[in-house]
Amino acid sequence: MKPLSEHDVVLREQIRRYILEHSESWHREHLGKLAELWGQWNNEHFAAEMVWPVILLNEPSNPRRLGDCASISGMGCRSQIRIRPSLLTGTYPGMNTEAGGAEGRFLYTADVLLHEMIHQWQQEVTGQTEESYHGHGTKFRDKANEIGAKLGLPLVRAKHERDNRVLCQYWPHEVRPEDFDRGAFVTTSRDGTDKPKGFFVPEDLDEAIPVLREHFDVEELCRRLGEVQPHQRW
Repeated sequence: MKPLSEHDVVLREQIRRYILEHSESWHREHLGKLAELWGQWNNEHFAAEMVWPVILLNEPSNPRRLGDCASISGMGCRSQIRIRPSLLTGTYPGMNTEAGGAEGRFLYTADVLLHEMIHQWQQEVTGQTEESYHGHGTKFRDKANEIGAKLGLPLVRAKHERDNRVLCQYWPHEVRPEDFDRGAFVTTSRDGTDKPKGFFVPEDLDEAIPVLREHFDVEELCRRLGEVQPHQRW
């Protein structure tokens, strides 16, 4: 693992100061609050071992991601965290602009930062990036559960583990209490209507089966599936 250079540390601090003192008002407001949380959480959960990264309110590389953490930023220095700005504006699909308000949307967005901070920690402190698990292996799981224990959150699991815990790649959103974000995020159906509160079913069948077993009677589920005609299944 390559150590941070002095130039890298200085540049990142200059970027932080620019954001807090000279950036546009909307960015200064939201990035300023995220910067404050980053500093607090770095002390509380990461033993103050990390250096301020480049945090951007910008679209992640994958349209399905809420945020991402790159080991190298777009300008060439180390550690860039991108967070989807539509989470804050309320225009991201699933965000409820009528419930929770700006406070709820910020709480939801801050959880994205906390998740990405674990990836930064993996990249800059431990060097255990778990690329074969897309960053969400047992090391990420353990750190998420360590922080989650302080926050009173349920345990999560890594992808290869077969039990009913939530996958760590969805931490902490999927293990937060339902009212944590003041109702700012809702699950919507394809036609845009609200769905009733439910639970996450993984796409992988082996992972989905224990979840279905937990929430449904097995015999009834098998009977209902047997009633579905082949042309109705897709």
